[in-house]
Amino acid sequence: MRYQLTIVNCQWEMGNQEQMLYTDDKGELFIGSAKDVRIGKTYEVEVDEKLLGTCYRHIIAWLDEPKSG
Repeated sequence: MRYQLTIVNCQWEMGNQEQMLYTDDKGELFIGSAKDVRIGKTYEVEVDEKLLGTCYRHIIAWLDEPKSG
């Protein structure tokens, strides 16, 4: 599923230097590969469905460069 992800916060996943935690402008949590992102910018990503009992979506792929915003 494609998603427009406007990043308001990002941080390294504890104990993992290849994954980062991203929070969007709606307060939703995403986990995905580390990427140099800019706070406040919107990115198009491919995410999986949120599984029952989880509090995040997994970013499968980064699809483009940041959109203005």
